[in-house]
Amino acid sequence: MSKPSIAVIGAGVAGLSTALHAAELGCEVTVIERGHPASGSSGLSAGVFNINSTELLQVEVRVKTRDLLDKFERENDLHLARIGYLRLAKKDAHVKMFEEVIALQRELGAEPSQIVDPARVKELVPDLRTDDILAAIHNPRDGHMDGPLLCGVLAERAEAEGATVLHRTRVTGHEPAAGRHRLLTDAGAAVDADIVVNAAGPWAMEVGELLGHPFPLVNQLHEVIKVKLPEAVDYTVPMVQEYIPGEEEAGYFRQDGPQSMIAGMHTYAALDKLGSADPETYQKSVTWDTWEAVAKHVSNRLQVEGLGFETGWTGLYPISADGEYVVGPYEADPTVIACGGFGGQGLTAGVSVGPVAAEWAVYGEPRGLPGAVAWSPDREGLR
Repeated sequence: MSKPSIAVIGAGVAGLSTALHAAELGCEVTVIERGHPASGSSGLSAGVFNINSTELLQVEVRVKTRDLLDKFERENDLHLARIGYLRLAKKDAHVKMFEEVIALQRELGAEPSQIVDPARVKELVPDLRTDDILAAIHNPRDGHMDGPLLCGVLAERAEAEGATVLHRTRVTGHEPAAGRHRLLTDAGAAVDADIVVNAAGPWAMEVGELLGHPFPLVNQLHEVIKVKLPEAVDYTVPMVQEYIPGEEEAGYFRQDGPQSMIAGMHTYAALDKLGSADPETYQKSVTWDTWEAVAKHVSNRLQVEGLGFETGWTGLYPISADGEYVVGPYEADPTVIACGGFGGQGLTAGVSVGPVAAEWAVYGEPRGLPGAVAWSPDREGLR
């Protein structure tokens, strides 16, 4: 049986990972990118990867991602800064949640995280304020990576498998062509394919309209602050996360260089106060309110005298109505596949969820992650 030809719209992590896996499965693949790989949210991320989540499917996604990152590190020299990841617990319910997370990791055969007490947290980060925490979940193999470098590795591997990546090519129209899809572009040449994957990140709604299959998202603006240490500390500041899934937005920070860190506010949920931003015109500068909130949070938690705070950059979290990923074919036309809605987890999720989209295209089912059927773009409550 011949394999379908596939057009992937979007060269972020999810789109390129889809293309790589589809090419490995023997498909003819073309990636169409309006800018260049990682020019959207994948290049504006804080770059964190970790295996700590509260749901089995999410833990499975993160474990698979870390396995693939390990592979890219070995085979492509992808730099992974394994500085460790600490999520702080302030309530007994948080500690119980962490115990459940570790049980899920063990169930999947992953090298699990550990729950550490405040004294151990102090050993890891001597300047961290710990008087209000009960414990933390810690994994030393987690850390951060560079989004553009990751996209470069994915593109290189996909092209080595025969995929074509078109840069600075915008999809401007869509029409049927002898039972296939024809994507019109501003580069002149059209791209014909049996299957189209919408992995356009914050532009997925616009692309969905062109394809005739809605992809409802809320694009929420999130801001990154640069933090300057007055001098290099004699330890590495891991990713320190105070956000607890299901609770209010909270702050994070991590080391980024010998005397620098980055910090911000994080949540998985869409926040009414943020509204939805246009990916073409959204605000590129950090607001004073965010700068002040982040500076206050970091200064309270990391008690180092003389911290300096500078504006960093902004990016978009594309979030679905129910906060879950949107991956899979449309019932009305299974030759159109959605792949997005990753919120602030795009780098982590995209690596291992891209193959899910490819498997939908080739096999008509997500073989590597069977639970991914729950991410259908036709599910109740999404629109």
